[in-house]
Amino acid sequence: MSSATDIYAVSAPRLFDGQQTFFDHAVLVQDGRVLEIVPRESVPDTLTHHHEIGCTILPGLIDTHVHFMRWAGPQYLAFGVTTVRDTGNDLNWILERRAEWEKRPWPRILSLGPLIDGPTAAHPFVGISCNTLEDAVSAVRNICERGVDGIKCYVGVPSEWFSLIVDTAHTAGQKVSIHCSKAGVLPAARAGVDEFYHLDGVLANVWPDHPPGWLNLWGLSNFSKTYDRQQEVADIISGSGITATPTLAYWDSQSRIRTPASLGPDDLRCTPKAMRNWQYEHPDPAASDQWRRALEAAQRFVSLLIERNVPILAGSDIPCGLVPPGMSLWRELQLLVEAGTSPTQALRTATSDAADYLERPELGRLSPGTSADIVVVKGNPMEEIPSRPDIIKTIRTGVIYQPKDLLAETNWADFSLKDEPWADQFEQHWKNRGSPKPE
Repeated sequence: MSSATDIYAVSAPRLFDGQQTFFDHAVLVQDGRVLEIVPRESVPDTLTHHHEIGCTILPGLIDTHVHFMRWAGPQYLAFGVTTVRDTGNDLNWILERRAEWEKRPWPRILSLGPLIDGPTAAHPFVGISCNTLEDAVSAVRNICERGVDGIKCYVGVPSEWFSLIVDTAHTAGQKVSIHCSKAGVLPAARAGVDEFYHLDGVLANVWPDHPPGWLNLWGLSNFSKTYDRQQEVADIISGSGITATPTLAYWDSQSRIRTPASLGPDDLRCTPKAMRNWQYEHPDPAASDQWRRALEAAQRFVSLLIERNVPILAGSDIPCGLVPPGMSLWRELQLLVEAGTSPTQALRTATSDAADYLERPELGRLSPGTSADIVVVKGNPMEEIPSRPDIIKTIRTGVIYQPKDLLAETNWADFSLKDEPWADQFEQHWKNRGSPKPE
């Protein structure tokens, strides 16, 4: 690890600055900021110069949908994720973590605070129950006053509350994201909600008489009959200006955890034992296949959004599904490419597009004055997103980290989950579903 005050250069055959690609260029870094992008031959001989053969330089990646846990911090950096946005956590706990990220081998942390929910919070350890609209508005004001980076509403918030919640948050200078409602995504879009997650809510609008269930219902054969309506809903979404963060990696993970053979040893090694136990699912080929079909249906819907230029961000919903943090975002980018984006556009969803949505111009780009958040990866991800990226180094605010050191710092088997709000939440879910035992 280097000091953030060192002056140095990093060069490679390819450099993607968040918008366009340069060949045989270097990034000059000083005091945690990008000084300049210059041709490699222009780098002064007096500077420390890291030239990475066969590699590509990228801006530090941004995962816009995580639920932060401390064990995951070094892994994000190891896979090139230098900023995460926490989309639901205990408010005091996550603000403490946000205040200390620079002192830890973690990514930068942004926070939406706790989940604002209806009268019965689905996730009580990380959410707030609101019995009335007045309760919800008060919660939004209080959370905004704590200096969060946005507001998130959860499934129990009635659609008739949306407009006033949005107005309250926007008045405080914060955007509103939503994990749908029973009424679907369209009422949220009409009310001015800024972003929706998981494609949740689409089902209610395209298939109002669907059977009971959640996102796995997209894998039912009858769902394909809604395709004409899906196009209509995509048109409405496009006209509303709402941003989609589909978290396709979540759908993929739900298929994988029901087929244990699909989980490699590295996946399991990078997850604490308790997390593996809490998320364990008995092998269920039929359910795994249905989730796989649901993913394919979700990708077809995302392709409709892409065709209509709906803004899309990359988020992975870690720690769900036993996918290693950081690796999960690369999987999300792969799935977006399968849905119809180019590899370069997929990279933008996790760099410049994410920074623009978050209104953080110092992130997601490599240009003079931006934060020196840099990823050096083997190969050319602008041609093909790698399934298991070979990260040579990650630089966060000018400090150079070696992935092998980051992964070695954490002892997955013995890592304590004490005082982790999401550990308490997973424990409750595990007990509520009957505590299945891993085989």
